Parts: sequence; C-alpha cells; structure tokens
Amino acid sequence: MKNSVNKADKKIVLQKEKGILNESALETKKEYRNIFVEELKEIYFSEKAQIISIPILIKNAATEELATALQVHLQFTEEHIKRLEDFFNSIGEANIILKYEAMYGLSSSQKPQNKIN
Repeated sequence: MKNSVNKADKKIVLQKEKGILNESALETKKEYRNIFVEELKEIYFSEKAQIISIPILIKNAATEELATALQVHLQFTEEHIKRLEDFFNSIGEANIILKYEAMYGLSSSQKPQNKIN
C-alpha cells in the first residue's frame, strides 16, 4: 500500500512552513479532522450494517407497501455508502473501506448480499 498524503495535510505543511500556523492551531485542526473522520466512519459502518438487515426486513414485511418503502430505503442506503466511499478515497482514507472489508471477510470484488434466499 502506497503512502498517500492528502490535500489537507499538504495545506497544513505549507501553512506551517510559511509561519501562518502555530503548533497549537495545527494540533486543533488535526483533532477536528480526526473527530470528523471518526464520525463519518461510524456512519459508514452503520450504513453497511443496514445493507445486511434491510433485505431481511423486506423479506418479512407484512405488506407490499412496506416492502416497497424498504426497497427504496435500501437504494438510498447504497447511494450513501457510495458517497462515503468516494469521500474517504478523496481525502486519502481508503483504509477505512479496507478495514471494514477485512473485519467482515470481504474482498474488494465482493459486496454484502442484498438479497436473502
């Protein structure tokens, strides 16, 4: 895995070199970024868990209307996951996606099953 430096890190280094950023401001920025990424990671893992549970709910839905609503929710959830993965890749945090896949024994070509037989 190659070492990637994201845009935010490059900007911080440049500001520090120019004397615009002091150490305490640098630490604060890194802290805020870490909190933000951790929150998004929790959302990502929750959305991935929904991808597994929603098909079960669809299968056990009492009415066709409920099953249809859950199917729409599943589509929105898949879109959320895609946007989060795009975001993590854009900030150089693709390891979050790999970490999820490793935790659940998935390869990058495998995705959680959306349909329950």
